Parts: sequence; structure tokens; C-alpha cells
Amino acid sequence: MLTKRQFISGAAGLAASGGLIPQYSFAEPELKPNFDVPVGACDCHVHVIGPQAKYPMAADRVYTPPECGVPELRTHLKKLHLSKVVLIQPSFYGADNTFHLLAAQEMGHAARVVIVIDDTTTDQEIAKMIKMGARGVRMNLSTSGIFDPDVAQKQMLALAQRIRDFKLHIQVYSSATVIAALSNTIQNLPVPVVLDHFASIKAAGFQKQAELPAVLDLIKSGNVYIKLSGIYRISKAAPDYAEVKDLAQLFVETNPDRMLWASDWPHTNTVPGIAPTQITPYRTVDDARILNLLPEWVPDHKNLVKVLVSNPERLYDF
Repeated sequence: MLTKRQFISGAAGLAASGGLIPQYSFAEPELKPNFDVPVGACDCHVHVIGPQAKYPMAADRVYTPPECGVPELRTHLKKLHLSKVVLIQPSFYGADNTFHLLAAQEMGHAARVVIVIDDTTTDQEIAKMIKMGARGVRMNLSTSGIFDPDVAQKQMLALAQRIRDFKLHIQVYSSATVIAALSNTIQNLPVPVVLDHFASIKAAGFQKQAELPAVLDLIKSGNVYIKLSGIYRISKAAPDYAEVKDLAQLFVETNPDRMLWASDWPHTNTVPGIAPTQITPYRTVDDARILNLLPEWVPDHKNLVKVLVSNPERLYDF
């Protein structure tokens, strides 16, 4: 089996994914988009999961999802009338980006990757991954259990300095509390920053959430993008999440040039009481139904094109 270093140094061609079949069913509803999805629309946050025999997960992972590969991803994109995608390195693979980079190679120009690096990752490896589609580096603070702003700031500053010459951005999944505490740091970083899942602002009563002003200032700064994604992470008002509309509209109105949309497919999940090495079912999510909320959040067609097409093109260099 190839190590990370062997893979990056000498990857040649794509290992066939073979049509992976999930061990648990995730939502693949018959419902389709009810609006004209702009040509070139992008899903800016998905994962793929390979067979552990070939692509082993990190020993210290906090959960284990079922297999789900490129064939399932193509089906997902086709059903939502999307033509581009960004593959996000998940926590359970650590800094071994092999499977996501291979998947991006199979998808061709339609795919980009946000990778994870660590102290062992060399500049040569980063350059190789960029050639294979890497455009950003992820900081998964919440899943890693990092809620101390001082610890997060130290890591963020070090990462920004490490990648600035590679023209990569930092993608951050963190609590709104940490994001607000680091707002000055984030705004002045020498690289763009992408905040996952509505910057973790909760939809219910968001107007009174203490962290909201700091997040809005970050959006205004122009150095920060927000992913309108992971709607079930900020709201319990399924299936239509009506309370999210005003928050989404506020973000878009604040700076439509820095908004992105993503499904968070295939909706990996952690379940209390399940051992990290035991397979955890996906969340059941109706992706088309959630996508169909977007025109309500972004009623201006020009802004809708920005969110789905123009902004991803700029950030991920499609």
C-alpha cells in the first residue's frame, strides 16, 4: 500500500473506484431542482470515502462513515444539475489526501480539492497536490475539539504563513465563538479564508447571537467567504428550515461576492455511543429540497449566479 509520501511523489494514474456501494443508504430522492440551475454551478463541499482496505482511515478518528465514491458523487451532481464540485478532505483521513486527490483526477477539470497538511508535509508535496487540484487547506477545529481561541490562533497564523506563497486559502470549520474571538486575526491574514456552514451561527434567534456582528464584519472585509451549507448543523427546523432564510439573506446582502453554496454531501455523522471504528450511518438529507431553498435565500438572479458559479470559479480557480 502506498504511503502518503510515496503517493504524492509518484502518483501515476487513477485507481479505479469500482462503483462503491454505501453500506447505509443516504438520501437520493426523486425530487429535482425546481429552478433553472445556472450553467457551471458548483457544490463547494462534499466528501468521498474509499474502501478501507486500500485507503485506511486515521487510527485516532472520531467516527467511521460507510463507503461512497465517485460514481455516487456523479449521481448526486447530476440529480442537482450541478457540473462542478469541491472535494473536502475529511477528518477521518487525517493528512493523507490520497483518495480525494485521486477522485478529483477522475472527475477532471470539474473538481477541486481542499486538503489537510501537517508538519510532515513538504513543499514539494504541496506543489504536487496543487497540480492535482488542491486549492485550499482545511482547519477542522470543531471536529478536532479545539475551542480555545489562543490555540486556534497559533495554528491559523502558522498555517497562513506556510501556504501564502502557494496561493492557497484556509478553510475553517469552527464554533462561532472561536471565529468571533479571532475576527481581527482572520481579517488580516495574508490568505483568503472560507468559513464552513454559515460560520456556525445558529439560525434560531441569530439576530441576538453575540458573534453575529464579528462575522458580518468579516464578510464585509472581502478576505472571507461563507459557505451556505450544512443547514442541519445550524437549525433543527427540518425539512424546510424556514428560520434559515433571514440569516442567509443577511449574509448574501452583506457581500454577495463572498458567498458559496454547498450540500455537505453525503452527510457524514457522529452518533453518541458508537465507537469511532464502528460504521456510522449517514444522515438522511433531501439535497434537492435544500437546494430549492436557494432562490428564496438569493432572489436576485445575478447574485444567485455569483453564489453558484462566479464565486466558486474565482476562489477555486476553475
